[in-house]
Amino acid sequence: MDHFQGAIPNVHSDYSQSGAEQRLVDLLGSDVAAVWAKGHYAFINVWRPIGTPINSAPLGFILPDSVAEADWITLDLIYPDRMGQIMGLAANPDHRWLYMSKMTPDEVAYFNIYDNCGQPSIAHSALDMIEDPSIQTVRKSIESRTLVRY
Repeated sequence: MDHFQGAIPNVHSDYSQSGAEQRLVDLLGSDVAAVWAKGHYAFINVWRPIGTPINSAPLGFILPDSVAEADWITLDLIYPDRMGQIMGLAANPDHRWLYMSKMTPDEVAYFNIYDNCGQPSIAHSALDMIEDPSIQTVRKSIESRTLVRY
């Protein structure tokens, strides 16, 4: 099934614990997922621009040490064929943001979106900004949520 989605303006991480555990089963089947769950696994987001450098809506990240546990909000995602669950993030003035200015198609961002051994998830969002108003390109990017086993 082809899936296209524009830039996400809400701050989030792509999996809750329950959502990641279910996605592991969805991808590997319950028997193999049970074996993987006994070890260390994670979901990593690999993201990059395509076509032109990013000028509008760059991908922003919140530094994990500036996120309080109470900031995370569990959100259900309902798809035609399955349920998912992500973590949204409530606004907090203590959050510290960063982004890669004018990221090019030769650059790649990869970041943790779930780790079953407790590495922090990286909250991220498309930022509501344009770096150079004289440039009229539209943001085009691609991401891949990648399952890794350590």
